[in-house]
Amino acid sequence: MYVTNTSKYALLPPSEMDGAIDGVERMTMTFGAQSFEADVYVISDGSQLSMTIFNEFGTTMGSLLYDGAALDFDSAVLPQNVKAEYIVADFQLCLYRADSLKAVLANIGVDFEVSIADGTDGTATETRTLTKKGKPISKITKTYSSRGENGKEKLQSIHYENTLRGYSYTLTGEAE
Repeated sequence: MYVTNTSKYALLPPSEMDGAIDGVERMTMTFGAQSFEADVYVISDGSQLSMTIFNEFGTTMGSLLYDGAALDFDSAVLPQNVKAEYIVADFQLCLYRADSLKAVLANIGVDFEVSIADGTDGTATETRTLTKKGKPISKITKTYSSRGENGKEKLQSIHYENTLRGYSYTLTGEAE
């Protein structure tokens, strides 16, 4: 999987996941002047990344399954040139353990930094940035709501912006 045109790494196994998502998310994607919105059922945990994209009528528009050994992808919505490896890699950059990502990316000359800021309203924001030789590649902003039922912070939204390739997407909580 290429992070830049010359920096390539192998996808990490789902066991490197930090936290989990299991529910319907609202996804907004932007590529240049084009925008796309859909509901996505995401299961992302230590054993798999599974996504099912569906329209407002509940019809499946695409699916992805990655379990560390195999990657299966089918979509009637996304352009044929969209590679499943890139979708998985984006999720990994957002949701996998920072120390694991930092080590793998350092091996290919990509800097990976993480910062966390507490909001005054009990929320927290984690920002992950990828750069190479000081030039921005992507920025990930994860917003956490106040502590959930189990005492941990609950992931509220993820915003991923790839400045190198000119696209972004946002996942927000459970879709309504």
